[in-house]
Amino acid sequence: MNSIEFEESIWITRMRDYRFPEVDIINEGFRPKSGRVADFCSVQHDGRHHFFYIERRLTGGLPGYPGNECYIGHASTANFFDWEVHYPEIWVQPNTWEHLIVAAPNIIYYRDRFVMAYLGVNEYGTQNLGIAFSDDLFHWERWERNPLSPCKGKPWAFWREDGPTSCRDAHLFVCEEQLCMAYTANTRDGASCIALTTTQDLEHWQDCGPIFTGPADGYEHRPDGSQPQGQLESGNLIRKGDRWFLLAMFDTKKANIQNWIFESDRMDHFEFSTGREFWHGAYTTEVVKEKGQRSLLACADSIKFGVVDWAVSRPTARYITSREELLEWSKD
Repeated sequence: MNSIEFEESIWITRMRDYRFPEVDIINEGFRPKSGRVADFCSVQHDGRHHFFYIERRLTGGLPGYPGNECYIGHASTANFFDWEVHYPEIWVQPNTWEHLIVAAPNIIYYRDRFVMAYLGVNEYGTQNLGIAFSDDLFHWERWERNPLSPCKGKPWAFWREDGPTSCRDAHLFVCEEQLCMAYTANTRDGASCIALTTTQDLEHWQDCGPIFTGPADGYEHRPDGSQPQGQLESGNLIRKGDRWFLLAMFDTKKANIQNWIFESDRMDHFEFSTGREFWHGAYTTEVVKEKGQRSLLACADSIKFGVVDWAVSRPTARYITSREELLEWSKD
């Protein structure tokens, strides 16, 4: 082949491998060719399960490095075994509140449209939340009044626009006809927390303050990742009957647990004393599909699947280890 044909051949091969990667979903999980998956969400539409995710580089991919987490990845599958990677739609916007990073998407179908809440980080390290809308999950329109700034001016919160601060990891859900959003923040006392805000019209948001608060000391940055304690991350509120469950990531060497579950009889208050391990070895947890009292779950840093039975007294997730079991979940 000549040089032109050579270039065309390379391009075709690269696009094929990128768009339609071979996936060993049971043993290795799904990840994009050029990176790995961090915080993500799952939403079903037109017979396919769509996954929107942080795509981190395989090497040196730490949050905050310029050029990392500069778009939100998107892939879909009809059967959990065959995957298609789509071109990113949400990218960083230079010289704005989302100058350095866009990440941690969460999507819900609300009032006849898909609503995405996502993290943006400016050049000073300020985290903030914004929303975007779509009719088809492929074309997104940012809200003209972004960012939401749910911590701004709140008496309980430490938040600023000109320095590093927490306001991330949104989780959207509907309760009593209100759209609710849980997210990670910091209190004025220096504690990591999961806070809650609600809206009935997507324009006016009601602050509910922290619903779960971690310790105010013991944090220590270690570049190798061996810190004794981390912040609360990736909060996920789930209601089953008269019980509320909060799923969250929280590194603590004292308990040697990373993936936690907390239980309460109300959505706006959880106690640390109720916490225990939910899914051993998993990073983040998202609900993909429901069957009665059971849920199909997914976790990262390559997307793998698990299952939980909420009907038992102490719901605990486990990995799916056979193609046959996952295939059953792909059926309607």
